[in-house]
Amino acid sequence: MKKAALSLFIMCVCSAFVFSSTIDKTNEVKDELSDRIELGRLGGTTRGAGPQSRVFGAQSVQVEPVVEAYVLESVVSISVQNYRGSALVEIIGSRGGKQNFFEVYDMGFEVVNLSGMRAGEYTIRITLGTEVFTGTFKKGAYGR
Repeated sequence: MKKAALSLFIMCVCSAFVFSSTIDKTNEVKDELSDRIELGRLGGTTRGAGPQSRVFGAQSVQVEPVVEAYVLESVVSISVQNYRGSALVEIIGSRGGKQNFFEVYDMGFEVVNLSGMRAGEYTIRITLGTEVFTGTFKKGAYGR
């Protein structure tokens, strides 16, 4: 009985090692095609400089907009949250540029096609009212 229990224990331990090594390889996130563009905020004014408005005794809370941009092959995708109004997207480089407008209603998403632009380093500038978010990215040849 002890030999059977010991052999069963050894089989379980060995299978656990094999199973854990296959889990690490299959659950690994491979995000080779998309690349996040690090955006920084430039200047702008603070919101809520005027008197605070009250609705039913509660003060309104100003929420900062959240802007994210990603490069995926030959497109740049931009997502904006916590903002209402027009968003201006400018992509500027030594080899050309593009400009897009889109409207955001609390949350918005835009995709800019880069297929007509040459390979090189580009600056992206996203303007939301008085706030400007900038970052840089590289576009490789053939959309890479």
